[in-house]
Amino acid sequence: MCESPPRLPAGFSGFGLGAPPSRSTFSNEGAVDRLWSEQPNDWLPEFAASWEPGRALDLGCGEGADAVWLAERGWDVTGIDLSATAIARMAAEAQRRGLGERVHGVVLDVTREELPAGPFDLVAAFYVHGGPMPGSLDLIELLGRGAGLVAPGGRLLTAVHCVNPPWHGHHARTYTPDELLSGLSGATQGWQVEAGCEQWREITGPDGEAGRRSDAVVCLRRPA
Repeated sequence: MCESPPRLPAGFSGFGLGAPPSRSTFSNEGAVDRLWSEQPNDWLPEFAASWEPGRALDLGCGEGADAVWLAERGWDVTGIDLSATAIARMAAEAQRRGLGERVHGVVLDVTREELPAGPFDLVAAFYVHGGPMPGSLDLIELLGRGAGLVAPGGRLLTAVHCVNPPWHGHHARTYTPDELLSGLSGATQGWQVEAGCEQWREITGPDGEAGRRSDAVVCLRRPA
């Protein structure tokens, strides 16, 4: 699944590039209609296009491009995010596409609150990194909690930055595939590793500069 590099992800998820964003991330609601693209993160269709639909949990759903993409393919999706504005935008887009009954948004601080009740056939998190400061989101801990909600035969799927391009000034954590797999080994003991790879790609920065970055991509499947 990781051999062919997809495009640069079109829209990062809501928990974003560092510690979970404050609600002020979306506070200037009149400034823009949307912060992210309406296209799903590219790793999602790369993996999930052929999967049988079921229940999905999108951790850090942002404005819901991934959740809507899944719902259009028959999934029943619960998206969680810290931002009420992001959740409202996801709900509005789902309604606009006639998917309101399949997309459910929850405003939730994953560092303080319990995740929605499972089981889920897919638990996904894209570009949810956490940061180095005390109290920042711990991605591996979050994914471990998510793994506990995966149904037999279901999957845990994540992609995060492994090496950032030089223009990134934030302090988000990066992860190698081995770090993710090792950190999740207790929560996913006996699961099948469907992907655990680092994928490099050429990208263009905000001022047109060329650069490279890599993603750590992990997909684990619970035994049926």
